[in-house]
Amino acid sequence: MTGMGVGAAAFLHPLLALSATKNGSSLLAGASRQEIVFATSLFPLDQFAAQHDPLAVRVLLLDNRSEKIAIAVIDLTSISDETVVAMKAIITKISGISANNILICASHSFSTPHVFPADHLPAGSNLEHNHAVLQAYENALRSATENAFKNMRPASVGYGEGVSRVAINRDVETPHGWWLGSNDAGFTDTELGVLRINGADEKPIAVLMNYAVQSSVLDGSTLKDGTQRLSSDLAGAASRHVEAYFGHDAVALFLVGAAGDQSPYLQANRHVVNQDGSVARLDIHEAGFNLLDLLGERLGNDVIDTTRKISTASPEKLKVLRISVDVTSQNFLPENKPVGPVTHFNYESGAKVAVPVVLTFLGDTVIVGLQAELAAVAGANIRAQSPYPHTMVNTMVDGAAKYMPDAQSYDRFTYEARNSPYAKGTAEAVTRAIIGTLNSIKNK
Repeated sequence: MTGMGVGAAAFLHPLLALSATKNGSSLLAGASRQEIVFATSLFPLDQFAAQHDPLAVRVLLLDNRSEKIAIAVIDLTSISDETVVAMKAIITKISGISANNILICASHSFSTPHVFPADHLPAGSNLEHNHAVLQAYENALRSATENAFKNMRPASVGYGEGVSRVAINRDVETPHGWWLGSNDAGFTDTELGVLRINGADEKPIAVLMNYAVQSSVLDGSTLKDGTQRLSSDLAGAASRHVEAYFGHDAVALFLVGAAGDQSPYLQANRHVVNQDGSVARLDIHEAGFNLLDLLGERLGNDVIDTTRKISTASPEKLKVLRISVDVTSQNFLPENKPVGPVTHFNYESGAKVAVPVVLTFLGDTVIVGLQAELAAVAGANIRAQSPYPHTMVNTMVDGAAKYMPDAQSYDRFTYEARNSPYAKGTAEAVTRAIIGTLNSIKNK
């Protein structure tokens, strides 16, 4: 039994436990959304002069008397290991859930501020400024967790699969090599996985949506005056659309899928390769916000359509299992980040490294979580080979580890392959390890 944190009265609320039994459910769930509030004195914040739409922290707590799990989605592009530890400590103190059973997920929205641990601040950064931004996120996480814990109630869970065509493969072949863009002929993962968590009134407490797309509609886009705006981008727009539809304090959590090579099919600041092989970007400025509204509504409607068809039941299993997979690294220096297409590249293998994987089981659904930005085809392969009838692949979980491309990407010298800390074959090795583990658990 996990020890309770400060403010947590018991492992399971006694009155709620009785209510859960009467309702035929052993599961309790609570969810909450809290907007992140930045002091006006913090602006300009990084490169952002002002804010276009809300950034938020969304928290889901689950408790079936024997196991407790927390999933938090934070509107950040990525989250450092040190910040993950600090955020888990906040959730543990409030809910009593152990760090092992907490998933801290970045929404991977590109137009969010950067938050650094104090001892890893880039040269020239303002320590007090960075601390204030981090404090704003921690305050929102604390409030969301407190509200979710306070509102836990009997719940049931159901899974559904839908289709969304908001994403597109972003690796494009040009006469000068492969570069970023929009490739209709490339592999795009259109599957949309949705977990619906209902209260006793059969209204959603939470909706978890899992889709392989980077939240980058506004990536690098500026207004005509050259300034940028903070935004939760596609993840936030879709989540708010779902929340507005279901109401009743429903919380929509965006779990970014295997999206290393998947971008929104329309972007405000798109990539182009010129005839001489140089690269550029074309920005539509303020009109990009219209694209964000359009794609957020479209993805949100796809989630709503899928959610409405889901029936729920009390899951028999609630468990978190963590494994690691030993792979070969690739020597990569951030200062050597790719700046354009090439027709040849020398990859340099490095030492052996461990890839952490977290497997979260909710009944017959498993959420496979990785730090690395997995290629879409690898995510689809994990789903196809999984012995569990419902499998979600969630990246940017408990930290960030850059790209984990499929083998073909290395042969093409893509942006992701040249920008990866992992050697060719890693995605395939990790897939085999995950499927092997799932099979062994399923067959017990």
